[in-house]
Amino acid sequence: MRLRTRINLLCTALMVLFLMASGAMMLDNMRKSIGEEVRAATRVTVQLLTTVIYSSQFVPHSDSQLQVMLNFLHSLGRVRSNEIRCYNSLGDLVYVSPPSPYKAGRYAPPWFSRLVSPKEPLVFLRFQGGFLEVIPDPSRATLDAWDDLKSLAWIAGAFFVLINVLVFWLVERALKPVKTILEGLSQMEQGRLDARLPDFALPEMSAISHTFNRMAQALEGSMAENQRLALAVHQSGDATLILDPQGKITFWNPAAERLFGYAAGEILGQSARVLMPDAGQADETLAALLRGGRVDNAETRWLTRDGRSLDLSLSAAPLTDPASGQVLGEIVSLRDVTEKKRAETIARELEQNRRLTQLIQRHVEEERRSLARELHDELGQCATAIKTIGMTIAQRTAQNDPQAHELAKTIVSIAGHLYDLVHRMIRSLRPSVLDHLGLPEALQDSMETWRAAHPRMNFSLQLEGALDGLGEEVNITVYRIVQECLTNVVKHAGASRAEVQVVRGSDPESGEDTVQVTVQDDGRGMGNGGTSVRVGYGLLGMRERVQALKGRFSVENRPGGGVMVRAVIPVSVQTAAAG
Repeated sequence: MRLRTRINLLCTALMVLFLMASGAMMLDNMRKSIGEEVRAATRVTVQLLTTVIYSSQFVPHSDSQLQVMLNFLHSLGRVRSNEIRCYNSLGDLVYVSPPSPYKAGRYAPPWFSRLVSPKEPLVFLRFQGGFLEVIPDPSRATLDAWDDLKSLAWIAGAFFVLINVLVFWLVERALKPVKTILEGLSQMEQGRLDARLPDFALPEMSAISHTFNRMAQALEGSMAENQRLALAVHQSGDATLILDPQGKITFWNPAAERLFGYAAGEILGQSARVLMPDAGQADETLAALLRGGRVDNAETRWLTRDGRSLDLSLSAAPLTDPASGQVLGEIVSLRDVTEKKRAETIARELEQNRRLTQLIQRHVEEERRSLARELHDELGQCATAIKTIGMTIAQRTAQNDPQAHELAKTIVSIAGHLYDLVHRMIRSLRPSVLDHLGLPEALQDSMETWRAAHPRMNFSLQLEGALDGLGEEVNITVYRIVQECLTNVVKHAGASRAEVQVVRGSDPESGEDTVQVTVQDDGRGMGNGGTSVRVGYGLLGMRERVQALKGRFSVENRPGGGVMVRAVIPVSVQTAAAG
């Protein structure tokens, strides 16, 4: 099969897979959207009808509640996504909503309706004299979704055909220079080392042409052994020098010029001691090199022209006369490993800092736990005692001393508020449910607290995998990440929804057993008026917590608005240590 055909088939397969995945995602989004629309319309309809039922109780006796309801339904007409039926007390159907005039007579295919239509229950509302039946009807929303899907399908089909034609044309055009390249290779095979390829318009083919020409030129110049060796040494990225038996430099390549700062005319003929910082070390190093043995990747330190000290990896081999076998000197290759050693040092320091951070976090959590225990045992009990005393005083003074009774009630109220405040502080410092019931229950309890404190926001929590027995460090890290993220969302994001997902499973990148924490909202996002506030010590603290456990942490804007915070924490080591 030709390469062009293979590329076209591959592109076609990838596009088909992409379209299938996109179609599945669209169907899922349509299903959710239609379900949300139907549920919202049903809630509004039920609320409206409930209000009418309640109001109809106060009409004059001349109008029955059934008649009032029928009058209202006739004036109401059709409600989108719902069909309303009214029955009298005998169960006779006395009213049915008129059909929707929107796209009348058209319906989505049954198979499509089954895929995207939600299964919503009927709602029955009873009133004096009959009852109502509210039947969810997603047919219009389903038809809209079907029309949208057909339009997108036409566009996708046209795009599919266009891409295939374009790929076919591009591949055909790109492979035209292959024939010329094959002719050049054939000439090389026949021994014509002067064969050259022209420049091509396509960058990749032009790169092949240049590479081919360089190869031909190199082969043409390789007829002389010394020229080939000189070319290799001069093009080497490592500093290469040749020492004679007395330790004097007789060859100095361009990489050595760049590394040490000496031009070849300045250094040739001088002893290699000028490059070594210590006289004693210089004598030992030269003696080891001139003994004629091989040296592989030995670490050493030499000086540049401006006095800088470089950490180098040194390799050496004897230079011998091929005819007599006499050692003519030593070929020395030097590679700068200063940055590598510096990176290793930084890595060690970073690991030490991570361990220190982990230790500090552990001590902070211990202090939080101790403080929470003290607040519970001391201040909490005192608040309870004050409240009890206040209630006793209020009971005893209820009849004979109204002023003292009111003051006692005030004491009870203040003590109750103080008790609630103490418990909020304890929950913030160290949630007791985390120690007693585990991470899933602690997260659910925290989510309920957020919902109660901010009823206008929609908080959702999704837990997957075995989240028990992760170990204290992982538990408190996950809990603090969720706590800090939700605090940021409430204070700075201006969001209406916050989604928390905690999943234990295999990490796709490393294959490790990990806990993946994702918190996302639909707020302003970063860089839209809240960057400096939202990216502060809280996020830095979360990042340090995760990195201390050798995890990954990221914060990014969502395409549709809002921020997504993601942390991936390995749990195998921590769990084993906890066990």
